[in-house]
Amino acid sequence: MAMETSPRLHRRLRKASDLAIANTALPPSKRMRMRDEHISCCVDMISSLPDEILIMILDKLDALATITTTILSKRWLNLPRRSHTCYDLSIYEILPPRYHRLKKITAEAKAGYEAEKKAQNLTDSCAFKDQYDRFYAVKDQYERCMGKVHLLTPIVQRYERLAMRRYVKRVNAFLLPPNNVQQRSTQKLRLQTFSTSSLDQWIPAAVGRWGVEDLEIIIENSWHPYNFRLLDGCQNVRLKRLVLSNCCHYGRTPLFFQRLTTLTLCDKSSRIHIVYDILINCVLLVDLRLKNSSYHPQAYRFNFPASRLKNLQLDNCSIWKIYLTSLPCLETFAFRGRPAKLQYGEVPQLRHVSLDFLETGDNGDNDNFRRKSTYALDKFFKGTPPPLEYLVLQLKGHQMWIEPTNIASRLNHLKKLFVANVPRSWDTFWIFILFAAAPFLQLLQVHFDNNSERASAAGSLDVQVEQPQRHRHLRELVVIGFDGTEWQTSFVKRIMTASRWLGCVHLLDGHVVEDEEQGIVDLEVVPRRREWHECERSEVLDELTDGTGFPRRKIVLE
Repeated sequence: MAMETSPRLHRRLRKASDLAIANTALPPSKRMRMRDEHISCCVDMISSLPDEILIMILDKLDALATITTTILSKRWLNLPRRSHTCYDLSIYEILPPRYHRLKKITAEAKAGYEAEKKAQNLTDSCAFKDQYDRFYAVKDQYERCMGKVHLLTPIVQRYERLAMRRYVKRVNAFLLPPNNVQQRSTQKLRLQTFSTSSLDQWIPAAVGRWGVEDLEIIIENSWHPYNFRLLDGCQNVRLKRLVLSNCCHYGRTPLFFQRLTTLTLCDKSSRIHIVYDILINCVLLVDLRLKNSSYHPQAYRFNFPASRLKNLQLDNCSIWKIYLTSLPCLETFAFRGRPAKLQYGEVPQLRHVSLDFLETGDNGDNDNFRRKSTYALDKFFKGTPPPLEYLVLQLKGHQMWIEPTNIASRLNHLKKLFVANVPRSWDTFWIFILFAAAPFLQLLQVHFDNNSERASAAGSLDVQVEQPQRHRHLRELVVIGFDGTEWQTSFVKRIMTASRWLGCVHLLDGHVVEDEEQGIVDLEVVPRRREWHECERSEVLDELTDGTGFPRRKIVLE
Protein backbone atom coordinates (compact mmCIF):
# COMPACT_ATOMS: atom_id res chain seq x y z
CA MET A 1 0.00 0.00 0.00
CA ALA A 2 1.35 3.33 -0.89
CA MET A 3 2.58 5.42 1.96
CA GLU A 4 0.54 8.63 2.81
CA THR A 5 2.47 11.83 2.27
CA SER A 6 2.20 14.85 4.55
CA PRO A 7 0.64 18.06 3.07
CA ARG A 8 2.97 20.65 1.69
CA LEU A 9 3.96 23.57 3.92
CA HIS A 10 3.06 26.20 1.30
CA ARG A 11 -0.54 24.98 1.01
CA ARG A 12 -3.14 27.77 1.37
CA LEU A 13 -4.39 28.07 4.96
CA ARG A 14 -8.18 27.92 5.00
CA LYS A 15 -8.99 28.24 8.72
CA ALA A 16 -7.76 30.19 11.71
CA SER A 17 -6.95 26.91 13.44
CA ASP A 18 -4.64 26.02 10.57
CA LEU A 19 -2.79 29.31 11.15
CA ALA A 20 -2.29 28.48 14.82
CA ILE A 21 -1.06 25.02 13.97
CA ALA A 22 1.34 26.43 11.40
CA ASN A 23 2.74 28.92 13.90
CA THR A 24 3.30 26.28 16.52
CA ALA A 25 4.97 24.09 13.94
CA LEU A 26 7.63 26.71 13.25
CA PRO A 27 10.77 26.85 15.32
CA PRO A 28 10.88 29.56 18.08
CA SER A 29 13.55 31.64 16.36
CA LYS A 30 11.51 31.98 13.17
CA ARG A 31 8.35 32.94 15.13
CA MET A 32 10.31 35.76 16.81
CA ARG A 33 11.56 37.07 13.46
CA MET A 34 8.02 37.14 12.05
CA ARG A 35 6.75 39.05 15.09
CA ASP A 36 9.57 41.60 14.78
CA GLU A 37 8.85 42.11 11.07
CA HIS A 38 5.16 42.69 11.82
CA ILE A 39 6.00 45.28 14.46
CA SER A 40 8.50 47.06 12.20
CA CYS A 41 5.89 47.37 9.42
CA CYS A 42 3.43 49.10 11.75
CA VAL A 43 5.94 51.65 13.06
CA ASP A 44 6.15 55.03 11.24
CA MET A 45 9.91 55.16 10.74
CA ILE A 46 9.80 58.47 8.79
CA SER A 47 8.16 60.33 11.66
CA SER A 48 10.89 59.18 13.97
CA LEU A 49 13.47 61.06 11.91
CA PRO A 50 14.74 64.40 13.24
CA ASP A 51 13.31 67.64 11.86
CA GLU A 52 16.48 68.42 9.94
CA ILE A 53 16.16 65.22 7.87
CA LEU A 54 12.42 65.79 7.25
CA ILE A 55 13.07 69.33 6.03
CA MET A 56 15.66 67.99 3.60
CA ILE A 57 13.08 65.51 2.26
CA LEU A 58 10.48 68.25 1.84
CA ASP A 59 12.93 70.43 -0.07
CA LYS A 60 13.27 67.67 -2.68
CA LEU A 61 9.51 67.54 -3.35
CA ASP A 62 7.53 69.66 -5.77
CA ALA A 63 4.81 72.08 -4.67
CA LEU A 64 1.92 69.62 -5.01
CA ALA A 65 3.61 66.83 -3.03
CA THR A 66 4.64 69.33 -0.35
CA ILE A 67 1.02 70.42 0.09
CA THR A 68 -0.10 66.79 0.36
CA THR A 69 2.24 66.16 3.32
CA THR A 70 0.42 68.81 5.37
CA ILE A 71 -2.50 66.44 5.99
CA LEU A 72 -0.34 63.58 7.30
CA SER A 73 0.14 64.82 10.85
CA LYS A 74 0.45 67.99 12.92
CA ARG A 75 4.21 67.59 12.97
CA TRP A 76 4.45 67.70 9.16
CA LEU A 77 2.11 70.70 9.08
CA ASN A 78 4.41 72.87 11.21
CA LEU A 79 7.66 71.98 9.44
CA PRO A 80 9.24 74.84 7.44
CA ARG A 81 9.30 74.28 3.70
CA ARG A 82 11.15 75.60 0.74
CA SER A 83 9.51 78.71 -0.65
CA HIS A 84 7.57 77.67 -3.76
CA THR A 85 6.08 80.59 -5.64
CA CYS A 86 3.67 78.86 -8.08
CA TYR A 87 0.97 76.35 -7.09
CA ASP A 88 -1.42 74.57 -9.43
CA LEU A 89 -4.17 72.75 -7.51
CA SER A 90 -6.41 70.89 -9.97
CA ILE A 91 -9.24 68.52 -9.13
CA TYR A 92 -8.34 66.41 -12.18
CA GLU A 93 -5.08 65.34 -10.58
CA ILE A 94 -7.08 63.55 -7.87
CA LEU A 95 -9.71 61.90 -10.06
CA PRO A 96 -8.79 58.31 -11.04
CA PRO A 97 -8.09 57.24 -14.63
CA ARG A 98 -11.41 55.41 -14.83
CA TYR A 99 -13.26 58.69 -14.36
CA HIS A 100 -11.51 60.16 -17.40
CA ARG A 101 -12.33 57.04 -19.43
CA LEU A 102 -16.03 57.34 -18.59
CA LYS A 103 -16.05 61.01 -19.53
CA LYS A 104 -14.30 60.14 -22.78
CA ILE A 105 -16.99 57.55 -23.60
CA THR A 106 -19.69 60.20 -23.17
CA ALA A 107 -17.82 62.71 -25.33
CA GLU A 108 -17.23 60.13 -28.06
CA ALA A 109 -20.93 59.19 -28.10
CA LYS A 110 -21.95 62.81 -28.61
CA ALA A 111 -19.24 63.39 -31.22
CA GLY A 112 -20.29 60.24 -33.09
CA TYR A 113 -23.88 61.46 -33.21
CA GLU A 114 -22.86 64.83 -34.65
CA ALA A 115 -20.50 63.19 -37.14
CA GLU A 116 -23.26 60.87 -38.34
CA LYS A 117 -25.62 63.79 -38.86
CA LYS A 118 -22.90 65.65 -40.70
CA ALA A 119 -22.12 62.67 -42.95
CA GLN A 120 -25.78 62.29 -43.94
CA ASN A 121 -26.39 66.05 -44.23
CA LEU A 122 -29.05 66.06 -41.51
CA THR A 123 -30.19 68.84 -39.21
CA ASP A 124 -32.44 69.05 -36.20
CA SER A 125 -35.15 70.55 -38.44
CA CYS A 126 -35.24 68.40 -41.57
CA ALA A 127 -37.64 69.39 -44.33
CA PHE A 128 -38.14 66.15 -46.24
CA LYS A 129 -39.61 62.84 -45.24
CA ASP A 130 -36.58 60.75 -46.22
CA GLN A 131 -34.41 63.04 -44.13
CA TYR A 132 -36.87 62.66 -41.25
CA ASP A 133 -36.47 58.89 -41.36
CA ARG A 134 -32.69 59.02 -41.50
CA PHE A 135 -32.53 61.70 -38.80
CA TYR A 136 -34.60 59.71 -36.31
CA ALA A 137 -32.69 56.53 -37.13
CA VAL A 138 -29.45 58.27 -36.20
CA LYS A 139 -31.10 59.82 -33.14
CA ASP A 140 -32.39 56.45 -31.93
CA GLN A 141 -28.89 55.01 -32.25
CA TYR A 142 -27.53 57.94 -30.25
CA GLU A 143 -30.18 57.52 -27.52
CA ARG A 144 -29.38 53.82 -27.19
CA CYS A 145 -25.72 54.63 -26.79
CA MET A 146 -26.44 57.41 -24.31
CA GLY A 147 -28.72 55.05 -22.37
CA LYS A 148 -25.69 52.92 -21.59
CA VAL A 149 -23.72 56.02 -20.69
CA HIS A 150 -26.43 57.21 -18.29
CA LEU A 151 -25.99 53.98 -16.32
CA LEU A 152 -22.45 55.12 -15.56
CA THR A 153 -23.51 58.58 -14.37
CA PRO A 154 -23.83 57.56 -10.67
CA ILE A 155 -20.31 56.14 -10.81
CA VAL A 156 -18.97 59.38 -12.29
CA GLN A 157 -20.75 61.45 -9.64
CA ARG A 158 -19.38 59.22 -6.89
CA TYR A 159 -15.83 59.73 -8.18
CA GLU A 160 -16.43 63.49 -8.17
CA ARG A 161 -17.72 63.49 -4.59
CA LEU A 162 -14.79 61.45 -3.29
CA ALA A 163 -12.30 63.59 -5.19
CA MET A 164 -13.85 66.80 -3.86
CA ARG A 165 -13.50 65.58 -0.26
CA ARG A 166 -9.80 64.98 -0.76
CA TYR A 167 -9.41 68.21 -2.71
CA VAL A 168 -11.08 70.31 -0.01
CA LYS A 169 -8.85 68.78 2.68
CA ARG A 170 -5.75 69.47 0.59
CA VAL A 171 -6.60 73.09 -0.19
CA ASN A 172 -7.75 73.77 3.38
CA ALA A 173 -4.44 72.47 4.70
CA PHE A 174 -2.64 74.80 2.29
CA LEU A 175 -4.71 78.00 2.49
CA LEU A 176 -6.25 77.69 5.97
CA PRO A 177 -3.49 76.38 8.27
CA PRO A 178 -3.20 77.41 11.96
CA ASN A 179 -2.03 80.93 12.70
CA ASN A 180 1.33 79.75 14.02
CA VAL A 181 2.36 78.32 10.64
CA GLN A 182 5.25 80.09 8.96
CA GLN A 183 4.19 82.69 6.36
CA ARG A 184 4.93 81.46 2.84
CA SER A 185 5.51 83.56 -0.26
CA THR A 186 2.97 82.70 -2.97
CA GLN A 187 3.19 84.48 -6.28
CA LYS A 188 0.81 82.44 -8.44
CA LEU A 189 -2.09 80.19 -7.42
CA ARG A 190 -4.42 78.24 -9.70
CA LEU A 191 -7.56 76.57 -8.32
CA GLN A 192 -9.42 74.27 -10.72
CA THR A 193 -12.36 72.65 -8.98
CA PHE A 194 -16.05 71.92 -8.99
CA SER A 195 -18.40 74.37 -7.34
CA THR A 196 -18.01 74.33 -3.55
CA SER A 197 -18.88 76.60 -0.66
CA SER A 198 -15.23 76.46 0.46
CA LEU A 199 -14.40 79.01 -2.23
CA ASP A 200 -15.85 81.68 0.06
CA GLN A 201 -12.95 80.94 2.43
CA TRP A 202 -10.23 80.17 -0.08
CA ILE A 203 -10.43 83.43 -2.05
CA PRO A 204 -10.02 85.76 0.99
CA ALA A 205 -7.23 83.58 2.34
CA ALA A 206 -5.32 83.58 -0.97
CA VAL A 207 -5.70 87.32 -1.56
CA GLY A 208 -5.59 88.71 1.96
CA ARG A 209 -3.50 86.28 3.98
CA TRP A 210 -0.96 84.90 1.52
CA GLY A 211 -0.69 87.93 -0.76
CA VAL A 212 -1.13 86.08 -4.08
CA GLU A 213 -0.15 88.21 -7.08
CA ASP A 214 -1.55 85.96 -9.82
CA LEU A 215 -4.83 84.12 -9.09
CA GLU A 216 -6.80 81.78 -11.38
CA ILE A 217 -10.18 80.37 -10.29
CA ILE A 218 -11.70 77.84 -12.69
CA ILE A 219 -15.07 76.24 -11.88
CA GLU A 220 -15.91 73.11 -13.85
CA ASN A 221 -19.39 71.78 -14.75
CA SER A 222 -21.24 74.70 -13.11
CA TRP A 223 -20.87 78.30 -11.99
CA HIS A 224 -20.30 79.85 -8.58
CA PRO A 225 -21.36 83.37 -7.55
CA TYR A 226 -19.05 85.34 -5.28
CA ASN A 227 -19.19 88.88 -3.96
CA PHE A 228 -15.70 90.25 -4.44
CA ARG A 229 -16.61 93.34 -2.44
CA LEU A 230 -15.85 91.23 0.64
CA LEU A 231 -12.17 91.62 -0.27
CA ASP A 232 -12.21 95.42 -0.08
CA GLY A 233 -11.22 95.28 3.58
CA CYS A 234 -8.13 93.10 3.03
CA GLN A 235 -4.86 94.81 3.93
CA ASN A 236 -2.19 92.58 2.38
CA VAL A 237 -3.41 92.78 -1.24
CA ARG A 238 -0.77 92.37 -3.96
CA LEU A 239 -3.00 90.86 -6.63
CA LYS A 240 -2.27 92.14 -10.14
CA ARG A 241 -3.61 89.40 -12.42
CA LEU A 242 -6.96 87.62 -12.04
CA VAL A 243 -8.53 84.85 -14.16
CA LEU A 244 -12.17 83.92 -13.54
CA SER A 245 -13.98 81.07 -15.27
CA ASN A 246 -17.61 80.48 -14.24
CA CYS A 247 -16.93 82.40 -11.04
CA CYS A 248 -19.36 85.27 -11.37
CA HIS A 249 -19.23 88.55 -9.51
CA TYR A 250 -22.55 90.15 -8.64
CA GLY A 251 -23.23 93.67 -7.52
CA ARG A 252 -21.15 96.77 -8.06
CA THR A 253 -17.51 96.60 -9.07
CA PRO A 254 -15.43 96.21 -5.88
CA LEU A 255 -12.56 98.48 -4.97
CA PHE A 256 -10.46 95.35 -4.99
CA PHE A 257 -10.71 95.20 -8.82
CA GLN A 258 -9.30 98.71 -9.17
CA ARG A 259 -5.82 97.42 -8.32
CA LEU A 260 -5.81 94.89 -11.15
CA THR A 261 -3.69 95.33 -14.26
CA THR A 262 -4.60 92.06 -16.05
CA LEU A 263 -8.06 90.46 -16.05
CA THR A 264 -9.34 87.39 -17.92
CA LEU A 265 -13.05 86.49 -17.87
CA CYS A 266 -14.20 83.15 -19.27
CA ASP A 267 -17.58 81.58 -19.95
CA LYS A 268 -20.31 82.98 -17.70
CA SER A 269 -17.88 85.39 -16.06
CA SER A 270 -17.60 87.40 -19.30
CA ARG A 271 -21.05 88.96 -19.42
CA ILE A 272 -20.99 92.29 -21.20
CA HIS A 273 -22.53 94.40 -18.42
CA ILE A 274 -19.80 93.16 -16.06
CA VAL A 275 -17.15 94.07 -18.64
CA TYR A 276 -18.52 97.59 -19.09
CA ASP A 277 -18.65 98.18 -15.33
CA ILE A 278 -15.05 97.00 -14.95
CA LEU A 279 -13.73 99.22 -17.75
CA ILE A 280 -15.43 102.25 -16.23
CA ASN A 281 -14.07 101.75 -12.70
CA CYS A 282 -10.75 99.93 -13.20
CA VAL A 283 -8.62 102.67 -14.71
CA LEU A 284 -5.36 100.80 -14.01
CA LEU A 285 -6.38 97.83 -16.15
CA VAL A 286 -4.05 97.40 -19.14
CA ASP A 287 -4.87 93.83 -20.29
CA LEU A 288 -8.43 92.51 -20.72
CA ARG A 289 -9.30 89.12 -22.23
CA LEU A 290 -12.77 87.64 -22.78
CA LYS A 291 -13.12 83.94 -23.66
CA ASN A 292 -16.09 81.80 -24.66
CA SER A 293 -18.58 84.60 -24.25
CA SER A 294 -22.19 83.68 -24.96
CA TYR A 295 -24.21 85.24 -27.75
CA HIS A 296 -25.02 88.90 -27.23
CA PRO A 297 -27.64 90.37 -29.59
CA GLN A 298 -26.36 93.92 -29.23
CA ALA A 299 -23.08 95.35 -30.43
CA TYR A 300 -20.01 95.59 -28.21
CA ARG A 301 -19.22 99.28 -27.83
CA PHE A 302 -15.91 100.13 -26.19
CA ASN A 303 -16.26 103.83 -25.43
CA PHE A 304 -14.04 104.51 -22.41
CA PRO A 305 -11.93 107.65 -22.86
CA ALA A 306 -10.42 107.39 -19.36
CA SER A 307 -9.31 103.78 -19.77
CA ARG A 308 -5.61 102.84 -19.88
CA LEU A 309 -6.33 99.54 -21.62
CA LYS A 310 -3.49 98.51 -23.96
CA ASN A 311 -4.40 94.92 -24.87
CA LEU A 312 -7.92 93.71 -25.70
CA GLN A 313 -8.57 90.09 -26.73
CA LEU A 314 -11.93 88.49 -27.58
CA ASP A 315 -11.55 84.73 -27.99
CA ASN A 316 -14.40 82.55 -29.29
CA CYS A 317 -17.02 85.20 -28.63
CA SER A 318 -20.36 85.30 -30.45
CA ILE A 319 -20.45 88.98 -31.41
CA TRP A 320 -21.98 90.55 -34.51
CA LYS A 321 -20.63 94.10 -34.22
CA ILE A 322 -17.63 95.61 -32.47
CA TYR A 323 -17.15 99.34 -32.11
CA LEU A 324 -13.76 100.50 -30.85
CA THR A 325 -15.17 103.97 -30.27
CA SER A 326 -12.72 105.39 -27.74
CA LEU A 327 -9.76 103.55 -26.23
CA PRO A 328 -6.91 106.10 -26.32
CA CYS A 329 -4.19 103.76 -25.02
CA LEU A 330 -5.15 100.59 -26.95
CA GLU A 331 -2.13 99.09 -28.74
CA THR A 332 -3.21 95.50 -29.51
CA PHE A 333 -6.60 94.10 -30.50
CA ALA A 334 -7.29 90.44 -31.25
CA PHE A 335 -10.57 88.74 -32.09
CA ARG A 336 -11.47 85.12 -32.85
CA GLY A 337 -15.00 83.99 -33.60
CA ARG A 338 -17.75 84.54 -36.13
CA PRO A 339 -17.22 87.20 -38.78
CA ALA A 340 -18.20 90.49 -37.14
CA LYS A 341 -18.42 94.05 -38.32
CA LEU A 342 -15.47 96.01 -36.97
CA GLN A 343 -15.48 99.81 -36.81
CA TYR A 344 -12.59 101.89 -35.55
CA GLY A 345 -12.88 105.19 -33.74
CA GLU A 346 -10.49 107.02 -31.46
CA VAL A 347 -7.67 104.47 -31.16
CA PRO A 348 -4.56 106.56 -31.92
CA GLN A 349 -2.12 104.04 -30.41
CA LEU A 350 -3.47 100.90 -32.11
CA ARG A 351 -0.55 99.22 -33.87
CA HIS A 352 -1.33 95.48 -33.92
CA VAL A 353 -4.62 93.83 -34.97
CA SER A 354 -5.25 90.08 -35.26
CA LEU A 355 -8.54 88.85 -36.77
CA ASP A 356 -9.34 85.13 -36.88
CA PHE A 357 -12.77 84.76 -38.47
CA LEU A 358 -14.27 81.28 -38.43
CA GLU A 359 -17.15 80.14 -40.58
CA THR A 360 -19.35 79.45 -37.55
CA GLY A 361 -19.18 80.17 -33.84
CA ASP A 362 -18.38 76.52 -33.11
CA ASN A 363 -15.03 76.66 -34.91
CA GLY A 364 -16.49 75.49 -38.19
CA ASP A 365 -16.93 71.89 -37.06
CA ASN A 366 -20.69 71.85 -37.64
CA ASP A 367 -21.75 72.13 -41.26
CA ASN A 368 -25.41 72.32 -40.26
CA PHE A 369 -24.95 76.01 -39.52
CA ARG A 370 -22.91 76.84 -42.60
CA ARG A 371 -23.23 80.47 -43.60
CA LYS A 372 -25.14 81.25 -46.78
CA SER A 373 -24.35 84.98 -46.97
CA THR A 374 -21.13 86.68 -47.95
CA TYR A 375 -19.30 89.63 -46.48
CA ALA A 376 -17.53 92.53 -48.08
CA LEU A 377 -13.86 92.78 -47.22
CA ASP A 378 -14.17 96.40 -46.15
CA LYS A 379 -16.63 95.34 -43.44
CA PHE A 380 -13.63 94.69 -41.21
CA PHE A 381 -12.08 98.12 -41.80
CA LYS A 382 -14.91 100.55 -41.14
CA GLY A 383 -14.52 103.98 -39.57
CA THR A 384 -11.38 106.00 -39.07
CA PRO A 385 -8.37 103.96 -40.22
CA PRO A 386 -6.05 103.34 -37.25
CA PRO A 387 -2.25 103.62 -37.56
CA LEU A 388 -1.85 99.85 -37.95
CA GLU A 389 1.67 98.51 -38.40
CA TYR A 390 1.01 94.76 -38.15
CA LEU A 391 -2.13 92.96 -39.32
CA VAL A 392 -2.77 89.21 -38.89
CA LEU A 393 -5.79 88.02 -40.85
CA GLN A 394 -7.32 84.55 -40.98
CA LEU A 395 -10.49 83.97 -43.01
CA LYS A 396 -11.51 80.32 -42.88
CA GLY A 397 -14.46 78.31 -44.17
CA HIS A 398 -15.49 75.55 -46.55
CA GLN A 399 -16.79 78.00 -49.13
CA MET A 400 -15.54 81.44 -49.96
CA TRP A 401 -17.64 83.98 -48.07
CA ILE A 402 -15.60 87.12 -48.82
CA GLU A 403 -16.64 89.58 -51.49
CA PRO A 404 -13.45 91.04 -53.03
CA THR A 405 -14.57 94.66 -52.78
CA ASN A 406 -12.20 97.58 -52.52
CA ILE A 407 -11.26 98.95 -49.10
CA ALA A 408 -12.23 102.59 -48.79
CA SER A 409 -9.67 103.38 -46.08
CA ARG A 410 -5.97 103.21 -46.88
CA LEU A 411 -3.64 101.35 -44.53
CA ASN A 412 -0.78 103.77 -44.99
CA HIS A 413 1.05 102.78 -41.77
CA LEU A 414 0.92 99.02 -42.34
CA LYS A 415 4.41 97.51 -42.46
CA LYS A 416 3.70 93.80 -41.96
CA LEU A 417 0.78 91.70 -43.24
CA PHE A 418 0.28 88.04 -42.34
CA VAL A 419 -2.57 86.24 -44.16
CA ALA A 420 -2.85 82.71 -42.77
CA ASN A 421 -4.91 79.54 -43.27
CA VAL A 422 -6.12 80.49 -46.74
CA PRO A 423 -8.27 77.58 -48.04
CA ARG A 424 -7.00 76.17 -51.30
CA SER A 425 -10.53 76.30 -52.75
CA TRP A 426 -10.66 80.11 -52.43
CA ASP A 427 -9.37 82.53 -55.04
CA THR A 428 -6.71 84.99 -53.91
CA PHE A 429 -8.01 88.21 -55.44
CA TRP A 430 -8.97 89.58 -51.99
CA ILE A 431 -5.33 89.27 -50.91
CA PHE A 432 -4.29 91.57 -53.75
CA ILE A 433 -6.92 94.06 -52.57
CA LEU A 434 -5.27 94.15 -49.14
CA PHE A 435 -1.89 94.34 -50.83
CA ALA A 436 -3.00 97.36 -52.83
CA ALA A 437 -4.49 99.08 -49.74
CA ALA A 438 -1.08 99.03 -47.97
CA PRO A 439 1.33 101.00 -50.20
CA PHE A 440 4.10 101.08 -47.56
CA LEU A 441 4.07 97.35 -46.81
CA GLN A 442 7.52 95.89 -46.15
CA LEU A 443 6.81 92.23 -45.28
CA LEU A 444 4.05 90.04 -46.76
CA GLN A 445 3.47 86.53 -45.37
CA VAL A 446 0.84 84.24 -46.89
CA HIS A 447 0.01 80.75 -45.64
CA PHE A 448 -2.01 78.31 -47.75
CA ASP A 449 -3.74 75.55 -45.80
CA ASN A 450 -2.66 72.28 -47.39
CA ASN A 451 -5.18 70.32 -45.32
CA SER A 452 -8.15 72.06 -46.96
CA GLU A 453 -9.80 71.14 -50.22
CA ARG A 454 -7.82 71.46 -53.40
CA ALA A 455 -8.20 74.58 -55.49
CA SER A 456 -11.02 74.36 -57.97
CA ALA A 457 -11.23 75.96 -61.37
CA ALA A 458 -12.80 79.02 -59.79
CA GLY A 459 -9.91 79.24 -57.40
CA SER A 460 -7.40 79.91 -60.17
CA LEU A 461 -9.30 82.62 -62.00
CA ASP A 462 -7.53 85.32 -60.04
CA VAL A 463 -4.48 85.09 -62.28
CA GLN A 464 -6.36 86.82 -65.10
CA VAL A 465 -7.39 89.99 -63.27
CA GLU A 466 -5.50 93.21 -63.71
CA GLN A 467 -2.09 93.54 -62.16
CA PRO A 468 -1.86 95.21 -58.74
CA GLN A 469 -0.30 98.61 -58.43
CA ARG A 470 3.45 99.04 -58.07
CA HIS A 471 4.95 98.68 -54.61
CA ARG A 472 8.16 100.49 -53.81
CA HIS A 473 8.60 99.38 -50.18
CA LEU A 474 8.01 95.60 -50.14
CA ARG A 475 11.29 93.95 -49.19
CA GLU A 476 10.36 90.33 -48.35
CA LEU A 477 7.71 87.84 -49.47
CA VAL A 478 7.13 84.61 -47.52
CA VAL A 479 4.73 81.92 -48.77
CA ILE A 480 4.06 79.01 -46.41
CA GLY A 481 2.48 75.83 -47.77
CA PHE A 482 4.05 76.29 -51.22
CA ASP A 483 4.07 73.09 -53.29
CA GLY A 484 4.80 74.47 -56.76
CA THR A 485 1.30 74.26 -58.24
CA GLU A 486 0.45 76.52 -61.16
CA TRP A 487 -1.92 78.82 -59.30
CA GLN A 488 0.55 79.27 -56.42
CA THR A 489 3.35 80.06 -58.82
CA SER A 490 1.13 82.61 -60.61
CA PHE A 491 0.28 84.23 -57.26
CA VAL A 492 3.94 84.61 -56.30
CA LYS A 493 4.86 85.83 -59.77
CA ARG A 494 2.25 88.60 -59.67
CA ILE A 495 3.60 89.87 -56.34
CA MET A 496 7.14 89.81 -57.71
CA THR A 497 6.07 91.72 -60.82
CA ALA A 498 4.39 94.43 -58.76
CA SER A 499 7.38 94.81 -56.39
CA ARG A 500 10.49 95.81 -58.28
CA TRP A 501 12.44 96.51 -55.09
CA LEU A 502 11.70 93.10 -53.59
CA GLY A 503 14.80 91.79 -51.85
CA CYS A 504 13.94 88.18 -50.97
CA VAL A 505 11.29 85.57 -51.82
CA HIS A 506 11.03 82.69 -49.35
CA LEU A 507 8.90 79.71 -50.46
CA LEU A 508 8.56 76.87 -47.98
CA ASP A 509 6.32 74.03 -46.95
CA GLY A 510 4.85 73.97 -43.45
CA HIS A 511 2.04 75.28 -41.29
CA VAL A 512 1.34 77.94 -38.67
CA VAL A 513 0.43 77.69 -34.99
CA GLU A 514 -0.50 80.17 -32.32
CA ASP A 515 2.36 81.83 -30.56
CA GLU A 516 2.90 80.20 -27.16
CA GLU A 517 3.39 83.49 -25.36
CA GLN A 518 0.95 85.80 -27.17
CA GLY A 519 -1.84 83.32 -27.96
CA ILE A 520 -4.32 84.55 -30.59
CA VAL A 521 -2.44 87.80 -31.04
CA ASP A 522 0.29 86.36 -33.28
CA LEU A 523 1.22 83.26 -35.27
CA GLU A 524 4.38 81.22 -35.48
CA VAL A 525 5.60 79.48 -38.63
CA VAL A 526 6.50 75.79 -38.32
CA PRO A 527 8.55 74.92 -41.42
CA ARG A 528 8.65 71.44 -42.92
CA ARG A 529 11.56 70.38 -45.11
CA ARG A 530 10.44 69.40 -48.60
CA GLU A 531 12.67 67.31 -50.82
CA TRP A 532 12.55 69.00 -54.22
CA HIS A 533 13.73 67.05 -57.24
CA GLU A 534 16.34 69.01 -59.13
CA CYS A 535 14.29 69.10 -62.32
CA GLU A 536 11.17 70.20 -60.43
CA ARG A 537 13.10 72.90 -58.58
CA SER A 538 14.60 74.21 -61.81
CA GLU A 539 11.18 74.27 -63.48
CA VAL A 540 9.61 76.31 -60.64
CA LEU A 541 12.51 78.78 -60.55
CA ASP A 542 12.43 79.23 -64.34
CA GLU A 543 8.70 79.94 -64.21
CA LEU A 544 9.13 82.53 -61.44
CA THR A 545 11.98 84.38 -63.16
CA ASP A 546 10.46 84.29 -66.64
CA GLY A 547 9.25 87.78 -67.48
CA THR A 548 9.94 89.23 -64.04
CA GLY A 549 13.68 89.79 -64.26
CA PHE A 550 14.02 88.66 -60.65
CA PRO A 551 17.40 86.96 -59.94
CA ARG A 552 17.22 83.30 -58.95
CA ARG A 553 19.70 83.79 -56.13
CA LYS A 554 17.11 85.82 -54.20
CA ILE A 555 14.53 83.01 -54.29
CA VAL A 556 14.75 80.53 -51.41
CA LEU A 557 12.85 77.34 -52.23
CA GLU A 558 12.72 74.74 -49.48
